Amino acid sequence: MALPTAELAIGLLVVWTATAFVPFVPSGVLAALTVVGYAYTTGFAEPGLPVLIALVLVSLLASAVDLLSGMVSGRLGGASTRTVVVGTLVGVVLLVPLGPIGLVVGLCGTVFLAALYENGDEPRAAARQAAYAAVGVLASAFVQAILLGGVAVAFALSVL
Repeated sequence: MALPTAELAIGLLVVWTATAFVPFVPSGVLAALTVVGYAYTTGFAEPGLPVLIALVLVSLLASAVDLLSGMVSGRLGGASTRTVVVGTLVGVVLLVPLGPIGLVVGLCGTVFLAALYENGDEPRAAARQAAYAAVGVLASAFVQAILLGGVAVAFALSVL
């Protein structure tokens, strides 16, 4: 067991868990690479192939959740795929000058205005669609952090 290497890998997994709340950081992919990198340094002796595969799959699932949650929640709220995609793009553009608030405001504002236009001045439906999109974007960071925190704990238990 390479203890300094294991400690470094655990530290990185904790960092990737914390960066789940930072836009444009592929935390799940970085966690998967960290786990595979550690396994490589031990000649794939640790953490064991079944555990390695499980940790990598959960890490990649965390990335998928982050990428798809806004779209899925927007669709559940009744917004069209096109509206959610455009809202996401506007949010990404506003992310640069306004930070994470810009992402939420851009997505929700675009979904609200597009839904208002599509639903013929039905503000309740538009507000519901925008709220679903906002919840999805905000919840994705928490879900990703929980998944990656689980990866960090499982990894630590398997190598220490």
